[in-house]
Amino acid sequence: MRPLAWILTLSLLSACGWHLRGVTPLPPEYRVMYLQSQASNSFNQQLKLQLEFNDVVLTASAEDAPAILRIEPVDIERRTLSVSSSGQVGEFELNGRLTAHILHIGRDTDVEIELKARRTLTNDVNNVVGTASAESQQRAELERELVNKLLRRLQSLGKSSQNNQGSSATGTQP
Repeated sequence: MRPLAWILTLSLLSACGWHLRGVTPLPPEYRVMYLQSQASNSFNQQLKLQLEFNDVVLTASAEDAPAILRIEPVDIERRTLSVSSSGQVGEFELNGRLTAHILHIGRDTDVEIELKARRTLTNDVNNVVGTASAESQQRAELERELVNKLLRRLQSLGKSSQNNQGSSATGTQP
């Protein structure tokens, strides 16, 4: 009876779309790709790890891949939100912006992806080292969030292209 209960539980979990946390199943058209990035080493390392974790094969040359993911440098801007009565920055925010392009070799398409993320920090004028440490930690978190948003956008692009192919194959019009 126990094996039957386990089989039933596992089949229900797999049928409902349940996945391990952090797994973003990408469509088959993105399973093999070439990564061309101008971003920082830490961003590239996070992106490569997440792609490999999601079963994406990164090729050594662009000729071997059906898709090319081109990443422009990640822009993180620091903006002052408030100033204390003594003229020191009291609160600031970090605004991150990522621009990426996904090129489909077979379809000859180029899709631009623009992503944004934001973090707010309080400036402790009595603990400058702590504030600098918190800022560097928030910058790393911002990059991690941009990587996750990029993967989710790739996932949704694959779903929308499958829907477009399905509607054109059946002859329906939007």
